[in-house]
Amino acid sequence: MIETLKVLEEIQRIDLEIKAIEEQEKEFIANLDQLGTELKEENAAIEALGAEAGGLAAQIKEAEERIRESGERVSKDEKRLNSVKNDRELNAITKEINGANKSRKQGEQEKNQLAARVSEKEGALNAKKESAAQKQADFDRLSAELVEKRNAWKEAAQSKLKSKDDIKSKIRPDILRKYEMIRSKRGGLGLAQVKNEICQGCFTHIPPQVYIMLKRGTEELQSCPHCHRLLYAETPRELEAV
Repeated sequence: MIETLKVLEEIQRIDLEIKAIEEQEKEFIANLDQLGTELKEENAAIEALGAEAGGLAAQIKEAEERIRESGERVSKDEKRLNSVKNDRELNAITKEINGANKSRKQGEQEKNQLAARVSEKEGALNAKKESAAQKQADFDRLSAELVEKRNAWKEAAQSKLKSKDDIKSKIRPDILRKYEMIRSKRGGLGLAQVKNEICQGCFTHIPPQVYIMLKRGTEELQSCPHCHRLLYAETPRELEAV
């Protein structure tokens, strides 16, 4: 049974290496997907900021038009002063001039405020564009890198699967099936060491009689009564020297 445990340890090592390759690929793809999501958000923000800046620019044009119209009214009314016949007409024209000047001043203030907001939006827009450009470059680079990495991951996994195929014939098929079933249900670990009567797979105490049988090295494989992983008391390499 010591030889069986040695083979199972080697099989589990290979399985964990394959799983690590798969996790590495998943993590890389997840990071790429996250970058793609961030890039979409950046582009959406750029579009929104562009729309806001465009709306403010339209408001500036409206303010400029009001300023122009107010200026024209002032000029027109000032010319009318030359033909004033009485105080009543003078007061009416003066009132119109004051109103037009007030409207022009308000328009200029509004224009300045809008211009400041446009400048702020354009600054934010340029920053977003720079960020998006960097993310796009990173996304393109990682996308190209993924193609190369996928080939390397595939070759590495296939090589390890071949190594597993080469050694799994050294143990009984029923033991291998049991190991594979446990491994599929227990996070990729079908084999666990026991230290101080504690299963290192689920970290719970095992019955003393099970630990005694493990220490004696019986021909029957022992399982953890809690997580059901196959157990060994020492590493198979240590058992070989017993």
